[in-house]
Amino acid sequence: MKKKVLLIVAVCVAVGLAVAAPLLKTYDDDLPDVVTDHLFHERIKTFATAGDAPKVGEHELLFILPKWVPKDATQITEKVQTTGDAKLMRFTLGSAPLKLTGAKRCSGGAFNGVPKLGASWWPEGVGQSDGRVDCSDQFQYRVVVKGKQVYAWTNGDSSHP
Repeated sequence: MKKKVLLIVAVCVAVGLAVAAPLLKTYDDDLPDVVTDHLFHERIKTFATAGDAPKVGEHELLFILPKWVPKDATQITEKVQTTGDAKLMRFTLGSAPLKLTGAKRCSGGAFNGVPKLGASWWPEGVGQSDGRVDCSDQFQYRVVVKGKQVYAWTNGDSSHP
């Protein structure tokens, strides 16, 4: 009898986690890194300014900003995949212009995929072939500007062969 009860409880917990995991994965902004790292293989960080974000040679290499992010960008939020190269990014533009190199520098053309990651702060309907492409860094990014807000993502597609 005890084995049946334990089996039923285990099945209920597994089903509950399977149903709740996608929702938690999208709304995991406030979960500790240790939970998101182990459960979802993702991590999220926020920086007040571009100057506060890590630089090459520092820790947290996953959160180094692409070169095209203006130096006066503020309210930067990044969500990264810790077992891959997918990344979501949101920031507010200052007075410096956003300078993207475009798709012509991409190897094999620009990607058109939807973001592999999701976040509560990611706007609905932004994906697939929205925005412009930049291939000036290691990865191909798709960048969407909505007013002063910039949304960018990469699925880890390499920019160069």
